Amino acid sequence: MQRRLFLASLFLAPAAALAEPSPAERQRQLEAWWARQREKEATDRAINGPREARRNLTRDQHERWNRQNDRRRGIPAYPF
Repeated sequence: MQRRLFLASLFLAPAAALAEPSPAERQRQLEAWWARQREKEATDRAINGPREARRNLTRDQHERWNRQNDRRRGIPAYPF
């Protein structure tokens, strides 16, 4: 009997914990998530340079940029 109660509590406890939050609480969670995303993106931008400028490069420009970086780092060029 105790075993059944224990097993039932294992399965019912998570179901109670998964209760849907109120709309105000959900909105607060979403705002916190978006704030964290903006913070991470700002950190990335500070470390890696402006992402928007990199996204607008053509494939040739990307390949040249990668070759230049590889040459600076001493990585031999791929033979093609």
